[in-house]
Parts: sequence; C-alpha cells; structure tokens
Amino acid sequence: MRTCRNPIWRPRAPRKRPGSSTRRFPRNGSGFSSGDVSRRRLQSSRRPSSCSLRKPSPTLSGLLNHRRPNLRSPDRHLLRSDGWTGMLTVIVIPCFNERDEIFLAAKSFGFGLGEETTPKDTHLVLVDNGSTDGTPASLRAIRGFSRKGAVVVTSEAERGYVPPRAKGVTVAARLTRSMGVSPERVLILQADADTRYEPGYVDAFRQAAESATGPALIEGLTHAPGRFLDGHPGFQRLADTVDAEMAPFLVDDSLDVIVDDKVSGYFLASYVAWGGHQRQYRADGKEIHAETSRLFLRGKRMGAAHVRAPLAQAMPSRRKILRNSIRHFATAGFPRDEAWWRKWSRDYQGPRDLAAFEGPDPGPPLDRAIATRKAHLLALMSALPLLVAGPQQVEIERRRARLHPLVDTFFLGLHAPPRADDVAAVFDLALGAIDGWDALL
Repeated sequence: MRTCRNPIWRPRAPRKRPGSSTRRFPRNGSGFSSGDVSRRRLQSSRRPSSCSLRKPSPTLSGLLNHRRPNLRSPDRHLLRSDGWTGMLTVIVIPCFNERDEIFLAAKSFGFGLGEETTPKDTHLVLVDNGSTDGTPASLRAIRGFSRKGAVVVTSEAERGYVPPRAKGVTVAARLTRSMGVSPERVLILQADADTRYEPGYVDAFRQAAESATGPALIEGLTHAPGRFLDGHPGFQRLADTVDAEMAPFLVDDSLDVIVDDKVSGYFLASYVAWGGHQRQYRADGKEIHAETSRLFLRGKRMGAAHVRAPLAQAMPSRRKILRNSIRHFATAGFPRDEAWWRKWSRDYQGPRDLAAFEGPDPGPPLDRAIATRKAHLLALMSALPLLVAGPQQVEIERRRARLHPLVDTFFLGLHAPPRADDVAAVFDLALGAIDGWDALL
C-alpha cells in the first residue's frame, strides 16, 4: 500500500426529523443522510508524482513550530482574556465550482453579512480547488463583507479530496500560530460548500470539544432538506428500510470509524499527531477516499475517541442524488473510484432514476442496488471497524450474534489479517469484500 502525505468515526443518536441519520460515510457524488454514506464531488484521483512512505511532510511536521506572535494581526484582540473563551475555531471549506452555493454556506456561519454579524473567536478558510465558474470572486466577496481578517481565501491547484482540505488546515495553522494560539486550543471544523449549518452549530462543537477527556474526533448530525423528503419520499423510505435491516449487524458507535467529512472537527494538535490528511492507494493503485475516516482511524489507534455533538445540525444539498440517484443509493454514499463505478454501472440492468423509488413496491426492480448497498454497509460498518478492533472484539461480536453470516465467514477465512495501523491495507481488504458480497445478498 502506498501512502502520500499532503504538505502542509452508535448507539444511534436521536434523529431530528424523519429521514435524518446519525450514520455517514465521507462525501461522494452521493451522500449518506439517512441512507447516505458520503458526499463528495467527483474529482481526479491521479497520484501525486512522488510519495513518501515514512518521512513526515516538512510542512505538516512544522505546523506546531510556534513563532513569535504577530502583534499586527487584525484579530489580536483574541489574545486578551476579556470575553475570550480560550478556544479559537477555524472553519475550513474546500470549493470546486461553488459560485452560488458557497454564499449560503458561509452565511449560515455568519460570514459575508457584514462586520457586526461576523462571529467572534471564529475564522473561515475558503480553499478554491481550480474552479472555472467564478467561485474565486464569490470567495473574495465573502471576505469583503466580513470583519477584516476573519476570512482567509486561498487556493490549491492539485485536484482531489485531500489536497484542498489539507491546504485549508495548513493555512489555519499558520494563521493561528501568528496569533500565538496554542494548537491544543485551535478547533478545526470541516465543512462543505453545498451544506447549510444551523444556528448554534459552532457552539455545539465547542461544548463537545470541551467535554472530551482526551484526543477526539467530534461529529455532528445531518438531515435531508424537507423539500427533498417531500418530493422523493420513496428514495428515503427504501434507504431507511435497507439500513434498518442491516442495523443489527453493524458495530456500535464506540467501534465505528466511518465519519462524515462535512460535519467533523478536531483540535489542530490532534490533526498533526494523527498524521494529517493523506492520499492513500489500494493495492491496484486506485485512490482510497474517505480522508477524514482514515485520519480518525489513525487517531483511534493512538487512543482517540469518537465524540458526538448531537446539537450540531447541518442540512446538505441533495443535488448529487438528483444527478445520479442509483449510484448514491447503491454505495450508501461512500466515495468509490470511477473505475469501480463504470464496471458496476455496465453490469447493472435495473432502473436508474428517482422515479423508480416511488412505486408501490420498488424493491424487486432495484434488487441489485439494494444488495450492493447492504454489502457496503457490512463492509464499512462491520468488517472494517472489526479489522481495526482486532480478533478479541470479533469474538465478542460473534458471541453477541452481531456478525452477519458473510462477515463471520470473512473473519473465519482471514488467516493473515493486515496490521490494524496499516490504514490502506485495512480499507483495501474491506472494499475488496464488497464485490463478492453483493452477489450473495
């Protein structure tokens, strides 16, 4: 497995409304919101020209090297004790052709509405990832209509999921270092440009971070827009039905390692200790996405906890489900590579549009997509976390009758499991099981 460092995770929580979900995979061109596992724009997954297997990135390793505080910083007032909470929050949003959507995301945090509404003790880092639709101008406009120094606009030329998010954290580290704020007191919040964040979101994350007793990855909740639920109830109903059928076989929240990128947060010091966001590849050379889940998996091996922030609510767009509903449904939103999708799509003979989910009995026509969804859930929310937890936990789940027969057979036949800290190998093994399982479900 190759790893490239870019410079620089249930008891199920209560749902806010029908159709919401506490379970998310990272973000793909389809998402997991009561049936989404992830939402993410489809970008190039080409490898960087050079990768390092062991040597830490100089930029990453230097993030914690403090310099003398920059006393000319526009936000030097944050260094004073009067009214300061002692925690600085930096929201990082990667943007790719989000000219219109980014305004709504930024405004949901209070940015771009004028100096008076710009939140205190909070900065926004906007990272353009090679947009061609005028997004950079939108980012500059948000900066111009916010308190001076509160918004940083930057760019990352290398396309993908990892590069712009990693670049945003790097910029956040430089900013807070210049202000003399300790990395242990810098809370990084990941966000998406096509998601609306509800009032109290940042405060809920801060409270969860303060309550954590050690290093932790903090995760909020998402819910589908009411308009989508009203317009496409069948899609949500079938997703919920399939997920409920698989739920008895999925691990509890304490073991789960799959988290939702757009509602995740962590302290800057933890990010650096866990190795930062990295590009990693399967044995066949295909890139593994789900960068925040992989980040947390490394942190979990170092003792990090998964902390829920149930009051931190967000509403992601459903535009990518509208564009490719069958892909979203079949993968439960997990970001599969394009080669996998092309092969699956060629073999799939069922309906592909949202109307197929609205019939009185949509199950039979969609049986292949349903089987593939089940396979993804079992692989990513049962097999994968148990590979990380180890054989003792596998035996505990077996005694509790919590192993699906396919997962049980998987572990019984696993004579040489990968090391739990070999993130790429663990993901490779779990993803490899999916193609065999969907023919048996």
